[in-house]
Amino acid sequence: MIRRAFAGLLAAALLVLAPTAAFATYGEDDFDAVISTTNPAPGEAFTVTVQAPSGTDVTLTISSDAVEDDDIEIAGTKSLTKTSVDGAAVFSVTLHAEAVYQIVATDADGNVIETFQVVVGDGGVTPAPGDGGATAAPGAGEGTGGAAGPSLPETGATATPLIIGGVVLLLVGGAALFLARRGKVTA
Repeated sequence: MIRRAFAGLLAAALLVLAPTAAFATYGEDDFDAVISTTNPAPGEAFTVTVQAPSGTDVTLTISSDAVEDDDIEIAGTKSLTKTSVDGAAVFSVTLHAEAVYQIVATDADGNVIETFQVVVGDGGVTPAPGDGGATAAPGAGEGTGGAAGPSLPETGATATPLIIGGVVLLLVGGAALFLARRGKVTA
């Protein structure tokens, strides 16, 4: 009888711990993105590498209010979804016009992994007539590694409900064991 009660308690504990391990599969540390340059010349190809668990879809979207969509090229388009292979999705990007661009990498659920600001050439900003110096493009000289962009949203689940459920199951199992032993002693 004790073995059966112990096996029940062990099964309850495993039921509590198994989902917790499953929730830990993907965490915010599983995603990261790097860019080879944030100030390319017009028409210069560069890469954006998004580190993600293998088999995960990653979307890279590039936008700029100052240029036509034809000036943005990620394999012939301005937005492209790739599946991560060997822990990374690599995008080759070519921006043909001088402007300031926003590059956003998102996961399959639309959560932002990283945001980059890229200034091509002088960013489309030319010096004013008679002003010997160039005007800095918006965001030029700021940290453009994505740190100024929005932070990553929290994903996954909290383990608190699972822990509470496990404690309840252990208490119920302990009470059942106590009642079973008590009934055996009096019988």
